[in-house]
Amino acid sequence: MDHYTKSLPYELELTSRVLHEAARCFFEQHQFIISQEEFIILDCLYMYPGIIQIELAKLIMKGRAHTGKFLKSLEQKGLIERTPKNQGSKIIIESTITQRGLELYKTISEALDRHISESNTYTQIDVQGLIKILTLIREDAIKKFNIKFN
Repeated sequence: MDHYTKSLPYELELTSRVLHEAARCFFEQHQFIISQEEFIILDCLYMYPGIIQIELAKLIMKGRAHTGKFLKSLEQKGLIERTPKNQGSKIIIESTITQRGLELYKTISEALDRHISESNTYTQIDVQGLIKILTLIREDAIKKFNIKFN
């Protein structure tokens, strides 16, 4: 009999929890004014300018309300601007990074890059290959179990 606690899904879950906590510590140690979750939002807005909240929520696998909470926090900190736009018969809210937000985004990105490049573990593995494998595992689970984050 195989034990779940010795399985790949369990090891991935443990690793995910540890890395999430490590990222929280990293953001605290550097005294950034935003959390890891808020940084993820900035990163997505940087990569996909003009993305709307519902698409952003799907991308980060969070509910729309949860995503809205992060967007509101970033807006209150002056890191993004949210502007109503007409899209056909609908009004959507477009989010864009402010200059202050862009500067913070670059500062955090550089700190993360330094942190990763200083890690002996990351330099010993094919990071892009691992990302590809993890993406396949995630996509397989989403498909098999019809997982959606609302």
